[in-house]
Amino acid sequence: MSFDPRDPYDAAALYDMWLNCSRCPTTFDFEPGGDINLDYYHRIGQQARQDKWAVLPARSKGDELVFNVLCPACALRLGVAGCDGRMELAAPVIDQICQAMREASGEAA
Repeated sequence: MSFDPRDPYDAAALYDMWLNCSRCPTTFDFEPGGDINLDYYHRIGQQARQDKWAVLPARSKGDELVFNVLCPACALRLGVAGCDGRMELAAPVIDQICQAMREASGEAA
């Protein structure tokens, strides 16, 4: 499977560049190596899901996209499970970042 802009984990990894817990200073530490492209962010997002990080559906604050990301310890402490679903639509800013990454790599739209 490849990057899905409607998957909250993929989208959060791409938008935030790495995942930081919203409740504590924990940062998801994952360096998969290889080219930094949409597959890279997909691997980060899916590894975070597998490692029990909770990425809850995004919400917008004006033009800003905000993700509620919780490390496994905070998710457990707050009784929050991760999101296994997809967002109804990809946020426009995620689509724009994806398009820019494709253009920069010479991929077709």
